[in-house]
Amino acid sequence: MSSSKDIQSEEIIEQQLKTIKHPSFSIRKEGDTIMTTLSLSKEQTPSLKEFYILHRETGTRYPFLAEKTGESTYRFTVSIREFIRQNTSKNPKEHFEFYFVIQYLVNDEWIQKEEPLSLDLFDHFDSFGLSQFKDEDNNIYPYFSRKTHGFCFTVNVPVRSIRYIHASQINKVEIQKGHLHVAGELITTAIAINRVDTIMVGRKSGTQRTIHSNHQLNRLENGTHHYFYDYEIDVALDDFAKELFIDNIGDEDFDFYFEVYLNGLFDPTVVRIAHPQDLKSRKIYKDYAVAYGKWVYLFAPNFTEQYNGLTLAATKYAKEVYEYYREIQPFARLIKPFYTDRKIWIIGEKPMEARNNGWYYFRYLRETYPELDVYYVLDPDSPDYEKVCALGEDHVLPFKSKKYIRTLLMAQIILTSEAPYHIYPTRNPLWIDTIGAKRVLLQNNVLGLQPVKASLGFDTKQFETDLVLVSSKNEKRYAIETLDYPEQQVAITGLARFDTLLEEKEGALNTHQLLIFPTEQETGLHYQTEAIDRTAKRFLSLLDNPDFKRFSAERDLQVVVALPHAMLRYLSDFSALNCQVLLQEYVDVLQLVKESSIFITDSDPLAFDFSFLTKPVYFYQPEVALSDTTSPIAPREIYLNELPGEITSNEENLIYLLEQLGKPPFKLNRKNRKKADALIEYRDTQSNERIYAAVMKLLNSRNATT
Repeated sequence: MSSSKDIQSEEIIEQQLKTIKHPSFSIRKEGDTIMTTLSLSKEQTPSLKEFYILHRETGTRYPFLAEKTGESTYRFTVSIREFIRQNTSKNPKEHFEFYFVIQYLVNDEWIQKEEPLSLDLFDHFDSFGLSQFKDEDNNIYPYFSRKTHGFCFTVNVPVRSIRYIHASQINKVEIQKGHLHVAGELITTAIAINRVDTIMVGRKSGTQRTIHSNHQLNRLENGTHHYFYDYEIDVALDDFAKELFIDNIGDEDFDFYFEVYLNGLFDPTVVRIAHPQDLKSRKIYKDYAVAYGKWVYLFAPNFTEQYNGLTLAATKYAKEVYEYYREIQPFARLIKPFYTDRKIWIIGEKPMEARNNGWYYFRYLRETYPELDVYYVLDPDSPDYEKVCALGEDHVLPFKSKKYIRTLLMAQIILTSEAPYHIYPTRNPLWIDTIGAKRVLLQNNVLGLQPVKASLGFDTKQFETDLVLVSSKNEKRYAIETLDYPEQQVAITGLARFDTLLEEKEGALNTHQLLIFPTEQETGLHYQTEAIDRTAKRFLSLLDNPDFKRFSAERDLQVVVALPHAMLRYLSDFSALNCQVLLQEYVDVLQLVKESSIFITDSDPLAFDFSFLTKPVYFYQPEVALSDTTSPIAPREIYLNELPGEITSNEENLIYLLEQLGKPPFKLNRKNRKKADALIEYRDTQSNERIYAAVMKLLNSRNATT
């Protein structure tokens, strides 16, 4: 039996061995033969005993003798083609990992260790000819493990090459002399870059354009095996506008991506051009206009809300409206005092939308305070336009009209559920400085389930607000501690839609309906839909599971799937599985929530609303791997373990949890009811009135100081 002293001594030795880094290892591939060479440190007199390849699925070890080629240099050679033919079955889908067995002399005693052939154990790594290849019907993919950083290969299992992109950042965004200039840094791990193409993708149209860019190796860092590249992108906006005019493209947002061709990989690795670093907002947020005939494109760079990725907004104006805007804008502050008595309020979401908290609050003000000079910004082509006009057509501002420009410039306060630049004449977040209006963030949803610090945080350059509305003390703490807002800029009111959500009506419909509600995600190049595809396939598998079908049938549940726009291409797949399929963008989701009995989502914040009705919520597949990173983000980590529902990433476990519900009516259990209660301060129908009081307090405090 080992004494505590012996155990302590073993732990010290183990720590010492962990600090040893060997000089180098290299991999050379010629044809189907891989030759691996190691140069070992002389510390602790190491001796390499053997190499072996580990079959991950079966645990089988295939040993190879280590050939000593120098004082502390060893190598082994293996024919991958021959190895696969001898050790795999027909049509294999398997993983193999490279290991070595090494001995260290410590205190006159040989200590043996088995180590993965990992980048972490060596100061320097280089490779030659390392690439995926084909053997008869088999595809072989060499790669480095995400977990151990050890060298591996798969047979007929494609490997996501995004693992080799360590980081990227934007160091400069600037519009000068009709050109958009972008510069930054791209860092890869272990593998160098052959070529980089820059792609602009239209978010609505899906059109792709390859634009000019350069990249240059800055340095190679030993130990981390990182390649540091500087990149520069140049977009000639006049030429780009001509292309848009010719193709008759309307308002569009163009997201920027790199297609990175790494040494040895056939397909490009797609990387969002993202993560701005300490940029000067006055240089970033400049507009540039290009006129052509009766039309004008107004360009403005910005960053997406979910990934903080670079985007270029192209807003298409009738020339006479744009010229009106250019004429009146410089005099807005001079004219505005003459409009002070009107006290103009502007409300909006996105130009095509009136279905969330902006719409609910606008409706409340028109019905409760009809004397208020309040307006809603909406595109006349929006499917919601007629609904909003029913509350008074004079109080609707058609997006990009002269009335819209004039009224917006005279506004006293702007209230939005999204970042306010969505309803500005240009997407420039600094545009509001032109008029000096106060800004209120009505919110789309309860904060916390999705990371928003980069897009809505107090210190971000792309968003500013004077008041943030939240629903509980917990959410207020989140806004202050995580998003860094001063306490006086956060008010607990509840969301505008809560009055409708919590309203109790006689004869209200509460069906035996199970609602599956996948969250919306940003889409991009077709290579970047992996997270969306993975989520869709998980829900399809659930719906097709015999145990899930039995659960639904035994409880007489109608299964309804509300698909986000990102999963539109899966519409027929879901429809084939004996469930009702709806599109989130075309239904009244609040009514859907009120009618349903059970709510299943991956990470949609509407789950909070459902829990406030004390009905059971299930977070299925909560760990969402972002497309530009190897690190998953778990909602439970984002919201401090306060999610008011059951959390699982396993299909069988989800069905087990559902079966614990018993018979209808289904209710939130005591544990999750307590969590839901902590996320809503007022369980009543007075949220809109509290919002009105908070806004009036903001306006009165402003007047008191002017």
